[in-house]
Amino acid sequence: MTKLLRRVLMMLCFLPLMANAESFQEGVHYERLPQAVPTSNPAQVEVTEMFWYGCPHCYNLEPSIVPWSKALPEGAYFVKTPAMFSAIWKTHAQLYYAVNALKLGEEVHAAIFDAYHQMGNQLDTPEKMAAFLKPYGISAEQFNSAFNSFGVKNQMQQAFAKARGYQIRGVPAIIVNGKYRVTGQTAGSNAKMLEVTSYLVERELKARQ
Repeated sequence: MTKLLRRVLMMLCFLPLMANAESFQEGVHYERLPQAVPTSNPAQVEVTEMFWYGCPHCYNLEPSIVPWSKALPEGAYFVKTPAMFSAIWKTHAQLYYAVNALKLGEEVHAAIFDAYHQMGNQLDTPEKMAAFLKPYGISAEQFNSAFNSFGVKNQMQQAFAKARGYQIRGVPAIIVNGKYRVTGQTAGSNAKMLEVTSYLVERELKARQ
């Protein structure tokens, strides 16, 4: 019963977003990628948000996409992937994966967004990053070890390769199951991105039944 109730609650969260599903059209509200990009788990539907900590649109979308991602239907999962269009974007991507390697929670990612957009701290050097993470119990040595680790650099290479396959031109952008690209421009607004994505997720799940 608990599993069934959880499924029902998730669907209720998705219903408002699915209200206009019949009006969503390929080539208008979302784009099909010329070639599908392999996902991390082919057994489920992958939803990937391409973002950058310094992007104001990503920052504004964050309060909506976090709870939305937690309400994804069974059989779908969410991944955040940093885009790397310039040197500072690459530095922030390295920070993102270092934070994950240090097993710090969502609150730290939210705090990084706030630091950039509310406090003017661009966190553009390892020294600034280490100082920022110190209150979370991370020493400079621990941070530098994670920041420069092989695992972090390998994840960055994979993210860069996937972004090329996604053919994104800006962020935020959402990729559904390695097949479809949703942006604020195609959906009509950043807020409507989640409506279009919900529609595509449900369609992909139904195709597996």
